[in-house]
Amino acid sequence: MAKEQAQDRADTGATDDEALRCAACDHRITERAYRHEMAGAHEHSFVNPAGFAFRIGCFVAAPGCAHVGAASDAFSWFPGWRWQIAVCGRCHGHLGWIFRLGGDQFHGLILAALR
Repeated sequence: MAKEQAQDRADTGATDDEALRCAACDHRITERAYRHEMAGAHEHSFVNPAGFAFRIGCFVAAPGCAHVGAASDAFSWFPGWRWQIAVCGRCHGHLGWIFRLGGDQFHGLILAALR
């Protein structure tokens, strides 16, 4: 694991102090420097149609994520933006969503799933 972590740091050039990692497996997901405001805030709280509540943070990039499933605009928390599920690129745990509109995109990551 130490070798993978060293490679992760080398790939982004960022220090561990800046890294946000998957809480389940410690995979490097994004950086604090990638924080982004959407609708006037970095953090948002939402409830999905099934009644599950999420506190997410918005990030312009999350290189440690993989995206699964088809993109959808149903029940989007950001009107006009299509979403797709974002998972950890190592353990495949659900970390949030990638939102896309035209050529723009950002990740809405579940803050409790990061450390």
